[in-house]
Amino acid sequence: MAVSTGPRGDGGAPRVLHVCDSIIGGTGSFLAELLTPQAELYGPAALTLLMPEQHRDHIEPRLRDSGIRFEYFDRPNRLRGMAKLFFAYRRVRRATRPDIVHAHSFGAGVITRILRFGRRPRVLFCPHGWAFSMQVSPNVRRFIVAVERYLARAADRIILISPHERDVAVEAGLPERKLVTINNAIAAAPPAVAPARWDDARIKLLFVGRLDRQKGLDLLLEAIAGLGDRYALRIVGQAVLSTGTGSPTPDFVEYVGWRDRNGVVAEMMAADAIIVPSRWEGFGLVAIEAMRVRRAVIASTAGGLNDILDGGRYGVSFPANDAAALRRTLEALDPATLPDWGERGHARFIAEYTAEKMVDAVDRVYRSALGD
Repeated sequence: MAVSTGPRGDGGAPRVLHVCDSIIGGTGSFLAELLTPQAELYGPAALTLLMPEQHRDHIEPRLRDSGIRFEYFDRPNRLRGMAKLFFAYRRVRRATRPDIVHAHSFGAGVITRILRFGRRPRVLFCPHGWAFSMQVSPNVRRFIVAVERYLARAADRIILISPHERDVAVEAGLPERKLVTINNAIAAAPPAVAPARWDDARIKLLFVGRLDRQKGLDLLLEAIAGLGDRYALRIVGQAVLSTGTGSPTPDFVEYVGWRDRNGVVAEMMAADAIIVPSRWEGFGLVAIEAMRVRRAVIASTAGGLNDILDGGRYGVSFPANDAAALRRTLEALDPATLPDWGERGHARFIAEYTAEKMVDAVDRVYRSALGD
């Protein structure tokens, strides 16, 4: 990792205030991968994370133990949480006097850009998947795009976690001069854990994610119905919503509930392939987690997933939101090819998606923004 000579320009490390409206899921993993090495690069006293009080239990241990400062706001629900974040952000910004404010996701991006006064601090925004890319009505999409175009004027840089996110931003009319693409990433070495126990002669297929519409579990269950002679499917995630099938769980499908980061790695190491049937994705963190442990990835072409698999060069791709196409993919899958897909994916991961590259790239963006 490159050592910064001082993005502030005065020989010292920058004071950075990270702001997020949720630390659950991919954003939380991103923050752990970025802030933990930033604490080593700049010193933990230079970093503050403002996050929801209700999400304390979801802070990854390495981030909790990094020595950075944590500040909290009450988030009883999304709407009231935005109001609480407004006042908490003003208070914490005054107390910490940051050089850089780095906002993560839509709500934090709105608040930090609305409260932009003067040239300091520099404000960077990372959407972690554009809100207008979700499956919303045309009117809602137009409204969110208008908000993002307006607020883009108050951002010094907009950091995008995949080429897909950049393409979407350009199509929506956001200013290209402010867009910076930095691939989402994770540590090159996985946690030192033993594989989970999973004894089965069939192809062991693993799904990891929220059990909601975006992640496409209902599509997977529809596609795999009747294929229990070939597959054993294990599902890691919280039952946020019903699966939508309206029928009993087949005996070859096993729900194991939520797992922490080490538990997810253990489950991946026990599987033959990881399947990611998302309807939309800004990136697709599960895919690179699977690549890191040399497991084949079977994924939809949704958004950033298509970037990661490079159109099917580094994993098995199928059209997004198409249960019939997914079924054909599962029926035609040759298990003998899975180890090769795993090796190809691992090479892709090492080349493009390690945290060291991401941290260095973010440091360069900080230095560039402060030097403007």
